[in-house]
Amino acid sequence: MFDDAPALELEPALEGARVRGVRQPDDRTLVLETYRAGAGGAFWMASLDADCARFGRVFQSSGRGGPPPLFCQWLRTRLVGGRIVRLQRPRDQVLAIVIETQQAMFHLVLELNRRESNLLLLDTDGRLLTAMRRPGLPGRPLTAGMPYHPPPRMHKFHGPLPFAARLPASGEEEARRLAHQWLEAGAAAELAGMRNPALKQLRGEIKRLNRRLGKLEADLIETANAALWHRRGELLQIHRHLLGVGRESVSVPDVFQPGQPMVDIPLHPRAKPGENIERCFKRFRKLRDGKAHVERRLAETRAELGLRETWLGSVETAENTDRLRAMAAELPAPAGRLRALLSGSALSGRDGRKGPHSDATGRQPVRQPVRQPMRRISADGFTIMVGRSGEENDRVTFRLSKGRDWWFHAQGIPGSHVIVSNPTGLALPPVTLREAAWLAAYYSKGRERGQVDVDYTQRKHVRKLKGAPPGTVTIAHNRTILIDLNEGEAGAVLNRVGESGDANLQA
Repeated sequence: MFDDAPALELEPALEGARVRGVRQPDDRTLVLETYRAGAGGAFWMASLDADCARFGRVFQSSGRGGPPPLFCQWLRTRLVGGRIVRLQRPRDQVLAIVIETQQAMFHLVLELNRRESNLLLLDTDGRLLTAMRRPGLPGRPLTAGMPYHPPPRMHKFHGPLPFAARLPASGEEEARRLAHQWLEAGAAAELAGMRNPALKQLRGEIKRLNRRLGKLEADLIETANAALWHRRGELLQIHRHLLGVGRESVSVPDVFQPGQPMVDIPLHPRAKPGENIERCFKRFRKLRDGKAHVERRLAETRAELGLRETWLGSVETAENTDRLRAMAAELPAPAGRLRALLSGSALSGRDGRKGPHSDATGRQPVRQPVRQPMRRISADGFTIMVGRSGEENDRVTFRLSKGRDWWFHAQGIPGSHVIVSNPTGLALPPVTLREAAWLAAYYSKGRERGQVDVDYTQRKHVRKLKGAPPGTVTIAHNRTILIDLNEGEAGAVLNRVGESGDANLQA
């Protein structure tokens, strides 16, 4: 088929060698084992890796447990025992290995095309028998029995190694040098593939923590105005006769200052005089009581920020993937996404022979019945759902709720995701808010503390962390409420059985 294509000079161990074995270590790599009298055995690797796609000799074997993939089975039944006749280069980035058997002549075609690299087996007439990948690119269907056509577009490689290094060497010394270079390049690519997503994750977290730190510092400064709001409330009480609906501010003499200077006090134009007075005292109480909470969150955020910056420096200076994996083992459980990135588990692809949910043998597991979340009814008639495991938390948050629903979770500690269904988009009543927050605090690791801070936000501001354990999320636009678990009124929600009728689940 490729009679006019130029032939490559072969290393003595490959020329005329017979194929003794075929292995497929993963979905991107094929290993041919050959034997030639006088030269002995050798291993040859064809890689479809996006950056390291090549064909050349390797000096260590790589096996694979379990049954071989279908493509590997095809090659074993047709190529084992065959003799390698020649290597041809029909196009700059296409390599054809011609293998002669007693029955027929086969062409093993390697397309070095970056992410679209492929390995195809053709018959004597150049018709496709099978392919390692079937990408289904437009204008190029890979259907068995069709004549072979090279890819319509070839993507150039970038990097320090020349393209000639992707082709077989002409001698053993050169082959060993190239194999060493590719081992180093593969290690560098693996390190970058694990390090770069982790750096991106850490930099995003540091940016988010810096934003939170700025807001908390502003809140701490605002707490210094507690006395000011208390004085405003007292002045409005003294000058209540000057207040009226529709006014945005009022100027009154400050009877607490020498000379009684005039001060401007902002008002809510639609509020009654008593409501504007209560707004001032409510603001005073919030600033006074919230100072300790803001200071605690400031200390926690600074500690978390310092920890992330330390991790960032460690990842940036890691010399190899073993150091990254060791670092992943040292990370605490809440850093699930980062731990997955550093251990490489978030980057591993799915075996092409197995379904997305199959086990190591390739068999589909028996589907287990899905446990329904706990449901309760708030005092205002809102449905509240509670997840009681990582899987249930994912189900409650990302499958059973809508964007306008309200989401609750104990701050900084493992616990249940609590959802308040809000199909009409109404404002959340204070009683329902406290009941949902009470459930989030009660079904958390902080239950024994008695008092728990609970974050809440709308469901549309909750995001799932890819690769992280079930139930791990990030949130935005959240507010915090302090819950006292000894508060009996809010705890009464446990006794209002919801739609699932799960009264037996009451604590």
